[in-house]
Formats: sequence, C-alpha cells, structure tokens
Amino acid sequence: MRRRLTLTLALAVGVAGAVVASTALAALGPTVTGPDGNTQAIDVQISPKKLFKSRQTPATLKVTTKTTSTTAANGVPSPAVKAVVDFPRNMKLFTKGVATCSADKLQNVSTDAAVAACGKARIGSGRATALIPVGSQVFVQNQTITAFNGVPQGGKPSILLHTYGVAPVQVTLVLNGVVTNYNKQGFGARLTISIPLIAGGTGALTDFQTTVNKKFTYKGQRRTYVTAMCRKSPLKSRGAFTFKDGVTLTATSTHACTKK
Repeated sequence: MRRRLTLTLALAVGVAGAVVASTALAALGPTVTGPDGNTQAIDVQISPKKLFKSRQTPATLKVTTKTTSTTAANGVPSPAVKAVVDFPRNMKLFTKGVATCSADKLQNVSTDAAVAACGKARIGSGRATALIPVGSQVFVQNQTITAFNGVPQGGKPSILLHTYGVAPVQVTLVLNGVVTNYNKQGFGARLTISIPLIAGGTGALTDFQTTVNKKFTYKGQRRTYVTAMCRKSPLKSRGAFTFKDGVTLTATSTHACTKK
C-alpha cells in the first residue's frame, strides 16, 4: 500500500510539473503531425532582438522543442533518436578558449557530478520532461539539462546535453551533438544530435528547453559562445526529428530581429 501511495504521489507531482512546463513552452512554431500520430514543434530564439547588421552581436540562444502523440493509447510518442537543427545564417558559435568535456565523464552521473567533472566547459542549462511507462502507469519525469562544450569531432565543434531526473526512476541521458556549416536556404550552422533511448525505447522526451549563454575571456577580450547579426528579418530556423519508428518530421521557427 505504501509503495502504491508513493507512486501515485510521484505521478501527481509529475503531472503538475508537466502542466507548468506546457504553459512555459506555449510560444512555439507551427506544429506538424506525422502518419504515426507524432507531433513536433520547435522554437529558436536569439536575444537580444536588436542586433548589428554588419558585425556579430553577443547573444543568447534558446531552443525549445515539444513532441506529443495523437494516437498512442498511453500518450507516449515514438521517441526521437536524432535531431538536425538548422540555425539562422548569421548566427555563429565561438568556441576558442572554452574548456571541453568528453561524453564519458557525463555518463550515469547526476547533475552535480557532471558539473563537478566539467564545470569549466558548461555553456548553458535548461529542463526537459519525459514520459516513462512503469507497469500499467505512465509517469512524468522532470529532468535538469546542463549543456557542455564537447571535444571537437572531426575538427567540428560539439555540444553535449546532459539530462538528469530521479523520479520515478533515475535517468541520465547524454545527447551528443556535432556542429557543421550547412549554409544553405537561409540557414547557417547545423547541429546534428544523437538521442539515446529512455527505458529501452518505451519512454520518450516530450518537452525540451535549453539556453546557451556562455560568456568568457579569450586573449584578453570578452566573448560569448553565441553571436548573431540581423541582416534580414525574420531569423529562421528548423528542426528535422527522426523517431524510433522511422518517421521524420520537420518543424520550423521564425523570429523577427531589428537592426542596431
């Protein structure tokens, strides 16, 4: 009886957290729906809104995604296994002088342990929500996201997203992303992310929000990890999400900018 009560209370707390997260994630781009019933939306914001036209402006990057299902009996969508996010053409990442972290230091550890191991490489933070089936019930797990500057892969910058949640079961995920220069169709940097499965693929991330706002000093000058320009408004982004069942959905996001 006590175990059942504990699980029930955990579910209630999780649902309340999901309601809050859903409210906070309301400002998203258009939602697209796949043949499997999965839905996907993305929002990419660069702040400040006022940017220089011809030189890079220090900026903060905030990325939000939301995945749901309109057909799954238990409400759990087919989980994403890969995401390819294309950012605005005039957004740049400056990684010189930033410490790096390897993915193996982040596996199977808590947020505190991840920061203790790679704190100098931390570039941002956020939160996520996952749906995790346990028996006949589906629990909502709130997770903490910590973003790190990863070890370059093939000479390309990488970003590691460490997510950690504890109820109803402890879950640690490390999303490994590589940045390349797509530079087509009005887009610039491309982030390709591998997403590990939760609970063998029975669980799924539904809400995911990360803010990158790293500031640092390089060769005596103040720098930011993200910079951007406003040569043309709106700034446009998109995300292509591939799910475990093989379906890929592409969602878009646009935000106006003004010239300094």
